[in-house]
Amino acid sequence: MLGTKEIKRRIRSVVSIQQITRAMEMIAVSRLKRAEERLRSARPYAEKIQELMESLAPSLPKIDHPLLAKREVRRIGLVLITSDKGLCGGYNANVIAHATRFIEEHKSQEISLILVGRKGHDFFRRRTYPIDHTLLQLSKEISLQEVKEICGVVTKGFEEKRYDEVDLIYTRYQSAMVTRPTTLRLLPLESSEILTKGPSSKGEPLFEPSAEEIMAFLLPKYLEAQVYKGLVESVASEQGARMVSMKSATDNAEEMISTLTLRYNKARQASITKEILEVTTGAEALKFARERKESKEV
Repeated sequence: MLGTKEIKRRIRSVVSIQQITRAMEMIAVSRLKRAEERLRSARPYAEKIQELMESLAPSLPKIDHPLLAKREVRRIGLVLITSDKGLCGGYNANVIAHATRFIEEHKSQEISLILVGRKGHDFFRRRTYPIDHTLLQLSKEISLQEVKEICGVVTKGFEEKRYDEVDLIYTRYQSAMVTRPTTLRLLPLESSEILTKGPSSKGEPLFEPSAEEIMAFLLPKYLEAQVYKGLVESVASEQGARMVSMKSATDNAEEMISTLTLRYNKARQASITKEILEVTTGAEALKFARERKESKEV
């Protein structure tokens, strides 16, 4: 059984850890609010560009564009978004496990990785999969330059036929408690979720300039919107997971402090009882010795 000094030292250690986890929880709450605001502000643009892509869907078979080329899928470029830091619960483990399952399901194809986040890079650099590009750390506000960097690697690889298909794996944000690893087809664009809705019942619209010119301008913007949305969703999911994880750690520390305090009080009580017994025993021994000495003198 631990002594009172050891228990007291452990209590101080747990209290220090609790202060750190509580501070990290507060920081995660603040960053999550900003991430949710960024996500809400990004949705109107994504919805509008989605409407434009849907209106162009009937014209896709007539449009000749490198990003619409459909080939036999032999090589897949996989964009994986993870965090650059830990202490966010099962966030990274879940999205990496999702990516691993995707790779296993497509083991007949050649997979090349485009990794966003240090945790994904740390995991896959020890594997045999080729890593074409790595963006280890995102800025706090997710700059346009970072989005263009990822999209540039994707479009160049697809146009140069190094990829016959490009998929994006990110974590979809629903709430701080509910996040879900998700796979989104980026290229070829005619196979994406948005474009598979097909023409509306209103018929095919007329475009000025031509649908091909509009699509040539719109396709890169649409790709950037999808990548940006994936990054924003992933950052919000990461902060939500970190907030929940740190709150759980803080609560566990509080419970551990209560348990250790109880053990400390019991150990202290046992120590006091032991000291009282020693004093009482010593007094009784002195009394017995004194009485024995007096009886001998008589």
